[in-house]
Amino acid sequence: MFKIGIFGGSFNPPHNGHVNIAVQAKEELGLDKMLIMPTGTSPHKGKALVGFNSREYMCRLAFGRLPGFEVTDIEGKSVRKSYTIDSQRLLKKQYPQGTAFYLLIGADMLFYFDQWHEHDALLNECHVVAAAREQGQFTNMVEYATDELGKIKVLNLEVTEVSSGQIREKIAAGADVGDLVPERVLKFIQEKKFYV
Repeated sequence: MFKIGIFGGSFNPPHNGHVNIAVQAKEELGLDKMLIMPTGTSPHKGKALVGFNSREYMCRLAFGRLPGFEVTDIEGKSVRKSYTIDSQRLLKKQYPQGTAFYLLIGADMLFYFDQWHEHDALLNECHVVAAAREQGQFTNMVEYATDELGKIKVLNLEVTEVSSGQIREKIAAGADVGDLVPERVLKFIQEKKFYV
Protein backbone atom coordinates (compact mmCIF):
# COMPACT_ATOMS: atom_id res chain seq x y z
CA MET A 1 0.00 0.00 0.00
CA PHE A 2 1.29 3.45 -0.97
CA LYS A 3 1.45 5.80 2.06
CA ILE A 4 1.34 9.57 1.62
CA GLY A 5 1.73 12.19 4.31
CA ILE A 6 0.12 15.62 4.08
CA PHE A 7 1.65 18.43 6.09
CA GLY A 8 -0.31 21.63 5.67
CA GLY A 9 0.13 25.05 7.15
CA SER A 10 0.50 28.72 6.38
CA PHE A 11 4.31 28.33 6.28
CA ASN A 12 4.64 32.08 6.83
CA PRO A 13 7.60 31.37 6.72
CA PRO A 14 8.58 27.69 6.75
CA HIS A 15 11.21 27.08 9.43
CA ASN A 16 13.50 24.41 10.83
CA GLY A 17 10.78 23.18 13.20
CA HIS A 18 8.52 22.42 10.24
CA VAL A 19 11.32 20.61 8.42
CA ASN A 20 12.36 18.56 11.45
CA ILE A 21 8.81 17.45 12.29
CA ALA A 22 8.05 16.51 8.68
CA VAL A 23 11.28 14.51 8.26
CA GLN A 24 10.77 12.63 11.53
CA ALA A 25 7.08 11.92 10.83
CA LYS A 26 7.89 10.58 7.35
CA GLU A 27 10.36 8.15 8.87
CA GLU A 28 8.23 7.22 11.91
CA LEU A 29 5.16 6.48 9.77
CA GLY A 30 7.09 4.77 6.96
CA LEU A 31 5.66 7.13 4.34
CA ASP A 32 6.51 6.80 0.67
CA LYS A 33 5.96 10.52 0.12
CA MET A 34 5.36 13.62 2.21
CA LEU A 35 3.29 16.34 0.55
CA ILE A 36 3.85 19.86 1.84
CA MET A 37 0.62 21.82 1.42
CA PRO A 38 0.76 25.59 2.00
CA THR A 39 -2.67 27.03 2.72
CA GLY A 40 -4.48 29.23 0.28
CA THR A 41 -6.89 31.32 2.34
CA SER A 42 -6.80 29.73 5.77
CA PRO A 43 -9.94 29.55 7.92
CA HIS A 44 -7.69 29.30 11.01
CA LYS A 45 -5.36 32.25 10.47
CA GLY A 46 -6.67 35.76 10.97
CA LYS A 47 -3.43 37.56 10.18
CA ALA A 48 -2.37 38.68 6.74
CA LEU A 49 -0.19 36.16 4.96
CA VAL A 50 2.63 36.67 2.51
CA GLY A 51 1.13 35.80 -0.90
CA PHE A 52 0.54 32.16 -1.73
CA ASN A 53 3.11 32.00 -4.55
CA SER A 54 5.88 33.29 -2.27
CA ARG A 55 4.96 30.90 0.55
CA GLU A 56 4.81 27.99 -1.89
CA TYR A 57 8.23 28.97 -3.24
CA MET A 58 9.66 29.17 0.29
CA CYS A 59 8.31 25.65 0.91
CA ARG A 60 10.08 24.45 -2.23
CA LEU A 61 13.28 26.03 -0.92
CA ALA A 62 12.84 24.42 2.52
CA PHE A 63 11.65 20.94 1.51
CA GLY A 64 12.41 20.54 -2.20
CA ARG A 65 15.80 18.84 -1.84
CA LEU A 66 14.62 16.29 0.73
CA PRO A 67 14.09 12.78 -0.69
CA GLY A 68 10.44 11.79 -0.86
CA PHE A 69 9.14 15.33 -0.32
CA GLU A 70 6.94 17.25 -2.73
CA VAL A 71 5.21 20.64 -2.47
CA THR A 72 1.61 20.81 -3.73
CA ASP A 73 -0.15 23.99 -4.83
CA ILE A 74 -3.62 22.45 -4.54
CA GLU A 75 -4.87 25.02 -2.01
CA GLY A 76 -3.45 27.97 -3.94
CA LYS A 77 -5.76 27.15 -6.84
CA SER A 78 -8.88 27.74 -4.75
CA VAL A 79 -10.42 31.21 -4.64
CA ARG A 80 -12.35 30.47 -1.44
CA LYS A 81 -11.26 29.47 2.06
CA SER A 82 -9.12 26.34 2.06
CA TYR A 83 -10.60 23.49 4.07
CA THR A 84 -8.43 20.44 4.61
CA ILE A 85 -11.29 18.04 3.86
CA ASP A 86 -11.70 19.54 0.37
CA SER A 87 -7.97 19.32 -0.33
CA GLN A 88 -7.88 15.74 0.98
CA ARG A 89 -10.69 14.73 -1.36
CA LEU A 90 -8.97 16.35 -4.35
CA LEU A 91 -5.67 14.64 -3.52
CA LYS A 92 -7.43 11.28 -3.11
CA LYS A 93 -8.59 11.53 -6.75
CA GLN A 94 -4.99 12.02 -7.92
CA TYR A 95 -3.64 8.77 -6.45
CA PRO A 96 -4.48 5.10 -6.99
CA GLN A 97 -7.35 3.59 -5.05
CA GLY A 98 -6.13 2.15 -1.77
CA THR A 99 -3.51 4.86 -1.17
CA ALA A 100 -3.34 5.61 2.55
CA PHE A 101 -3.17 9.28 3.55
CA TYR A 102 -1.70 10.57 6.82
CA LEU A 103 -2.51 14.15 7.80
CA LEU A 104 0.18 15.64 10.06
CA ILE A 105 -0.93 18.41 12.42
CA GLY A 106 0.71 20.25 15.31
CA ALA A 107 -0.51 20.62 18.88
CA ASP A 108 -1.94 24.05 18.07
CA MET A 109 -4.30 22.42 15.55
CA LEU A 110 -4.99 19.28 17.60
CA PHE A 111 -6.51 21.16 20.53
CA TYR A 112 -9.29 22.56 18.39
CA PHE A 113 -9.49 19.86 15.75
CA ASP A 114 -13.10 19.21 16.77
CA GLN A 115 -13.94 22.69 15.43
CA TRP A 116 -12.49 22.02 11.97
CA HIS A 117 -14.84 21.99 9.00
CA GLU A 118 -16.13 18.39 8.62
CA HIS A 119 -13.58 17.05 11.11
CA ASP A 120 -15.49 13.77 11.53
CA ALA A 121 -15.41 13.17 7.77
CA LEU A 122 -11.70 13.96 7.73
CA LEU A 123 -11.05 11.32 10.40
CA ASN A 124 -12.78 8.80 8.14
CA GLU A 125 -10.94 9.88 4.97
CA CYS A 126 -7.38 9.75 6.33
CA HIS A 127 -5.22 8.91 9.33
CA VAL A 128 -4.72 12.03 11.43
CA VAL A 129 -1.44 12.21 13.34
CA ALA A 130 -0.26 14.99 15.62
CA ALA A 131 3.18 16.12 16.76
CA ALA A 132 4.18 18.45 19.59
CA ARG A 133 5.65 21.83 18.73
CA GLU A 134 6.88 22.60 22.23
CA GLN A 135 8.60 20.59 24.97
CA GLY A 136 6.14 19.12 27.47
CA GLN A 137 3.10 19.01 25.15
CA PHE A 138 3.21 15.29 24.39
CA THR A 139 1.37 14.00 27.49
CA ASN A 140 -1.43 16.56 27.19
CA MET A 141 -1.75 15.80 23.49
CA VAL A 142 -2.07 12.04 24.12
CA GLU A 143 -4.69 12.60 26.81
CA TYR A 144 -6.68 14.99 24.62
CA ALA A 145 -6.49 12.79 21.53
CA THR A 146 -7.61 9.75 23.55
CA ASP A 147 -10.37 11.44 25.55
CA GLU A 148 -11.78 13.84 22.99
CA LEU A 149 -11.19 12.36 19.58
CA GLY A 150 -10.06 8.76 19.90
CA LYS A 151 -8.85 8.38 16.32
CA ILE A 152 -5.79 10.63 16.32
CA LYS A 153 -2.32 9.18 16.85
CA VAL A 154 0.18 11.39 18.66
CA LEU A 155 3.79 10.98 17.57
CA ASN A 156 6.58 11.32 20.12
CA LEU A 157 9.08 13.28 18.03
CA GLU A 158 12.04 15.47 18.88
CA VAL A 159 10.80 19.04 19.17
CA THR A 160 12.41 22.14 17.66
CA GLU A 161 10.82 25.01 19.57
CA VAL A 162 10.19 27.78 17.06
CA SER A 163 7.16 29.37 15.46
CA SER A 164 6.63 31.40 12.32
CA GLY A 165 5.24 34.22 14.46
CA GLN A 166 8.45 34.35 16.51
CA ILE A 167 10.50 34.46 13.32
CA ARG A 168 8.42 37.31 11.87
CA GLU A 169 8.83 39.27 15.13
CA LYS A 170 12.59 38.69 15.20
CA ILE A 171 12.99 39.78 11.56
CA ALA A 172 10.89 42.91 12.22
CA ALA A 173 13.18 43.69 15.18
CA GLY A 174 16.31 43.19 13.06
CA ALA A 175 17.38 40.03 14.96
CA ASP A 176 19.28 37.16 13.36
CA VAL A 177 17.12 34.11 12.48
CA GLY A 178 19.79 32.15 10.63
CA ASP A 179 19.58 29.24 13.08
CA LEU A 180 15.77 29.04 12.83
CA VAL A 181 15.13 29.07 9.07
CA PRO A 182 16.70 27.06 6.23
CA GLU A 183 19.45 29.10 4.58
CA ARG A 184 17.77 29.22 1.15
CA VAL A 185 14.51 30.42 2.72
CA LEU A 186 16.31 33.13 4.68
CA LYS A 187 18.03 34.45 1.53
CA PHE A 188 14.66 34.68 -0.23
CA ILE A 189 13.07 36.49 2.76
CA GLN A 190 15.95 38.98 2.80
CA GLU A 191 15.81 39.48 -0.96
CA LYS A 192 12.04 40.17 -0.87
CA LYS A 193 12.25 42.15 2.41
CA PHE A 194 9.44 40.11 3.95
CA TYR A 195 8.39 40.69 7.57
CA VAL A 196 10.41 43.92 8.06
